Amino acid sequence: MTKDILNKVLRILNANMKNIEITSEQKEDDLSTIGLDSITFIHIIVALEEEFYIEIPDEYLLLTKMNTISKMTEVVSAVVDRQKIAIDE
Repeated sequence: MTKDILNKVLRILNANMKNIEITSEQKEDDLSTIGLDSITFIHIIVALEEEFYIEIPDEYLLLTKMNTISKMTEVVSAVVDRQKIAIDE
């Protein structure tokens, strides 16, 4: 599932970042150094929540907590997995 999540995160990032094409090779790059600002970050969070039908916990709603593609993918994966476990119980 993580590969699917990674692809969706990339699609959402590229849809929201202006004049920048982000690739999976940049998954460890600090997105704030290549143009991610706080307003765009909020748009991306909303898009991630809508795409995956999740609510990202407040403690992750900081640019420093989700400033790389890897961090975004990990957080989304953890929330999706947590919801799947809750549904299965």
